Amino acid sequence: MIIGITGNNKENKEKISRYLNNRYSFKYFDIDSIMEDIFSKSEFGGNFNKKLMEGNSSQILKFRNVVDEEIRKLIDGIQDNEVAIIDYSMLEDSFVFNNCDLIIRGISAINPTSNNDFDVYKKHRINSNFFDYNDSRYHLNLNMDENWEDKLKAFLDYNVYGKKKVTVVVPIHNTADYLSRCVNSITNQSYRNLEILLIDDGSTDESLKMCQLLAQKDKRIKVIHQDNRGLAETRNRGMELATGEFICFIDSDDYIDNSMIETLLKTAEKTNADVCEGSFYIHMKSGEVRDVSCEQKGIKFVQGQLDLVNSYSDATILIPAWDKIYKLSSIKDIKFDKNCFKEDSDYIYKLCMAGKTFALVNIPFYHYVKRKSTSITGNKISPRLFTLQDWGKEKYNEVLSNGEEYRDAAEKILYNSLVHIIRYYMRDHKNGVLEKGEYKNEIQSVVNDTISLLLNSKNVKKFRKLDEVLDIINQLVNDEVIDKDNMPSLDIPCIGILWNSLENELMSEAINFIKERATINECIAVDLKEQYRSFINDIYHYNDEVEGVTFIKASTLIDKFDSNTIVILNMIVKVTNYIYFNKLKGFMFEEIAELKSFIRKYFKTKIREYAYDNIFHLTVDEDEYQYTDEVCKKYIREYRGNDNGSK
Repeated sequence: MIIGITGNNKENKEKISRYLNNRYSFKYFDIDSIMEDIFSKSEFGGNFNKKLMEGNSSQILKFRNVVDEEIRKLIDGIQDNEVAIIDYSMLEDSFVFNNCDLIIRGISAINPTSNNDFDVYKKHRINSNFFDYNDSRYHLNLNMDENWEDKLKAFLDYNVYGKKKVTVVVPIHNTADYLSRCVNSITNQSYRNLEILLIDDGSTDESLKMCQLLAQKDKRIKVIHQDNRGLAETRNRGMELATGEFICFIDSDDYIDNSMIETLLKTAEKTNADVCEGSFYIHMKSGEVRDVSCEQKGIKFVQGQLDLVNSYSDATILIPAWDKIYKLSSIKDIKFDKNCFKEDSDYIYKLCMAGKTFALVNIPFYHYVKRKSTSITGNKISPRLFTLQDWGKEKYNEVLSNGEEYRDAAEKILYNSLVHIIRYYMRDHKNGVLEKGEYKNEIQSVVNDTISLLLNSKNVKKFRKLDEVLDIINQLVNDEVIDKDNMPSLDIPCIGILWNSLENELMSEAINFIKERATINECIAVDLKEQYRSFINDIYHYNDEVEGVTFIKASTLIDKFDSNTIVILNMIVKVTNYIYFNKLKGFMFEEIAELKSFIRKYFKTKIREYAYDNIFHLTVDEDEYQYTDEVCKKYIREYRGNDNGSK
């Protein structure tokens, strides 16, 4: 192991070096003394400082290369069980940088200054943009004005001498171009006690050769070659071969931050969780990077089957297998399913149903990279995508069999699986990679199942990003991919109230418009007289609008009209979809929202005074219907008395 110490404060570097050398007996190489010796040579003396201040980058690079060569000679003799300390001011610009397992920076509030040429060189280096500094090594920043010895000791005792072995399984299939980045991000982890299994799954490119070359650089790497079995079987084999107490899975075209394993392992040990999960970044094909941790809920520990399944269904527990560390003894009997289209989602679902505890760390460590396809049809959907429909239905029934308290989770799991299909279908439809009519019956079936789920659910607010999903469905209908006439429908009982702002012919005209869009089972005119205010109060009480603008305006307009007669309609509306109505109302059945909006917009120009909702009130769901029905029956009974009401 090679520890590099860097910074422009020589005193800090010497403090750290002495501490490491005295406490741990690490080999110490004072590279600064070598640099000063090289700098004093005539090749770099004389006018070097003048050239440096003029930005002579080639001279800087030449000097650094000479120093690097001297360092290589020193570290060639380091044994596997030894730790070398390299005290190197130019480390972050050096080619030797990639040989360091850990970089320590000593930072003080006040740094001493010097006017000699060598310190001027170092100052220039720090402020220079010439070198492309890649912060891929693990860095430990020590505040030298605080108790830095304890921090350094705790770090080394845990990471360098940690006794818990972690097996990292990397399934590989034709990802030679990405392997170095992926594997280097693993070997550069601050936590050192790793077993790294590179499993080449029948690659036909240079992946296997790359694995073998990478293994030459780090003895923790083991290379396994097999005929192509697929991702699920490769991960299962990794579990069988693993010798660590903990295990994690990293996809070979992705990479991880160098504190991921340390942080997740510490959390898993502290909480005794079976699974510890971080978060991740998504690197989009466009170059945009999205931080998924912004969307997470922030629950720290999840246990108990109901809470676990709920957390899985609402994405508090994330579905990827690769942003987590697992206690191997807890999960090794649960296998990835090679027949499942989304094996990650299925695997995490199994863990939750099995009651495995989860600790959640809301920090993004993992970098999930969406690769650009080499051809426009390279990532085109296949028939396997539609197997998620049956998977979702199967899991829905399985979860719901545990009891009615699981219904929300069951519905969300089914919704998520159906929506995944819809999104991917829409991607290819929009990009024009699908033939006309390709998968038309399959996507119609998926959309129909989605609509049926929405129509029969008690509360659609629980479904994630429903407004976006509805937009996609509507677009597919408009593009004649989905046949609206073949979509499922539901008959919803509604109470409609035409207020006294509509008089005489306007009331009859409104009823005729409603008949065209709904089935009216009962139409009752009621003269509320002095009870009008009381009736309004009772109706608006359901939606907590009694103190709101709607109620106030409706009440103040009462005396402006000659009659206090209203018409109550008991009706059935056939609904086929939802729309996002507004922030106050949220989601509403599309046909109900359209009926309500149409009547109000049409008649507001025809009445003397207009206030929102003082033309037509319409219930929007079963609960509001039942409440409003009871209110209306009460006032109708009082009005009729001896059957004076008119139908």
